[in-house]
Amino acid sequence: MYPADVISKIRSTITPDRKFAFLSAFGTGLLVHFYRLTNHLLTWDSVYNFYDPQNKVGHGRCFLTLGCGISSYYDIQWIIGLFSLLWLSLTCVCLAEIFALRRKGLIFLTSAITVTFPSVAGTFAYMYTADGYFLAQLTATLAVLVTIRFRKGWIGGLFLLAFSYGSYQAYVSYAVMLILTWLVLQIIRKGIASEGSTSPAASADPAQTAATPTLQVQTARLLLMGICGTVLYFIANKVLVLLQHETLAAYNGIGSMSVPGPSECVVAVRNSLIDFAYFFFGPLDKGYLFKGINILLFVVLITLVLIAWSRMKVCRIKGILLTLLCFAAMPFACFMIYFVSSDVRYYMLMEAGLSLIYLLPLLLYETLHLYDDDEPRFVGKCIISWLAILAVIASAFYFIIVDNISYLYMTTSNEKTFYLLSRMAGVMEQTEGYESANRLAVIGHFDGYDDIDLNLPPAMAGVRDSYIVSESAHYTAMFDTYYGIRLDTYTRDEITSLQKESDIMNMPCWPAPGSVKVKDHTVVIKISDEK
Repeated sequence: MYPADVISKIRSTITPDRKFAFLSAFGTGLLVHFYRLTNHLLTWDSVYNFYDPQNKVGHGRCFLTLGCGISSYYDIQWIIGLFSLLWLSLTCVCLAEIFALRRKGLIFLTSAITVTFPSVAGTFAYMYTADGYFLAQLTATLAVLVTIRFRKGWIGGLFLLAFSYGSYQAYVSYAVMLILTWLVLQIIRKGIASEGSTSPAASADPAQTAATPTLQVQTARLLLMGICGTVLYFIANKVLVLLQHETLAAYNGIGSMSVPGPSECVVAVRNSLIDFAYFFFGPLDKGYLFKGINILLFVVLITLVLIAWSRMKVCRIKGILLTLLCFAAMPFACFMIYFVSSDVRYYMLMEAGLSLIYLLPLLLYETLHLYDDDEPRFVGKCIISWLAILAVIASAFYFIIVDNISYLYMTTSNEKTFYLLSRMAGVMEQTEGYESANRLAVIGHFDGYDDIDLNLPPAMAGVRDSYIVSESAHYTAMFDTYYGIRLDTYTRDEITSLQKESDIMNMPCWPAPGSVKVKDHTVVIKISDEK
């Protein structure tokens, strides 16, 4: 087949709805995140990743190097950002296909929520790996789509899911949330259909034909895809760990993953419910606008579910129980890693599955056809239709603001840090014995050194209202990359021993005179007396 034939075949698959979904997602994402894509902003992890092949087998991300390698392994925010928006836009196309969206307004809002959700800005905080992570989100979405759409699609789906697992494990939650959301809509569509007929909602989905397998068969395929994809991922990662002579890192619970016992399940259930509720309604002392939008969102969502239940004609009790089961499973799906590792700490990058909660009012609005002229019009239906749309628009607008506030904080923390290191570099160069120094030891921390997010709300990962450097290795990496000062760093154990020496204990703290000295060919900078 010639190139022209391939291009022609690809063009034939690009329907107007798919094109609109892609362009609306890419355009919205470019506008919202343009500042981030055009500014080189660092986090505490970025200082190590000016260039890094992202071979994270020890972190369980055995395929991440493949996803990140497309844009090179350099931290070039514009190229990585464009690839990230490409993968996000294709994800939005897949969402439109999975949920059979045909109205442009709903497609646009679905794309807007997906590309503005805070997990996107949180991932862009770690720009050096963003394209690999968003490719994982795309492949997780594709895994669900091909399993639903094709009879043997679960075979391709398991490989796509394994790749997603091996790029960033957290997106398995996104895949499970997609499945639960799709199941809710399918159960409602089948429930509101008259016996022997097809409902308007069901007919909106071109995949819902006479040849479409039953919901039980599709659910079984999705389950088979999920189990086989998970097994394939663990086998692949284990093999690569052995081949590269690596061990699983203790980082964020990776090394402690195991089959949970009863007590671990109880803790996981509690943590999942707390984190789920806290995202939407916490903390109590701030974020009143965000909480107000979320209260409206849940009121609308509950109302739409009640309307759907009232319209069910086929297997009504069974349909209600099944939808309740799917809704009840959602908090645990969003935070499912709690069930295999009690040491995991969730932060915004890992919470993309929560974005589907914001899509549910739109999807139910479309499924119930509240806008249909054939339906009897009454004030209540009109009000709930407006509230469903407004709740999603308000959510997207709030996300846009929070994303850019995060970028503002990243800018100020970067400027503070570069100014700090410029001052330190100047003092170091004026310190006696600096010319012979070859190592660096930074003792102590500034306030907020252990914060990994800033609760605006929600809690945005990769954002601090303080310096981005918090340990000696950070300073060493930044001095090397951005100041051309090459020094070897002290390890944490070495710094602990150094702190106990009397002359170091008597040193004043930065920025007082004498807070920088050279000892045994090592530049010592004392920030605080903290151990």
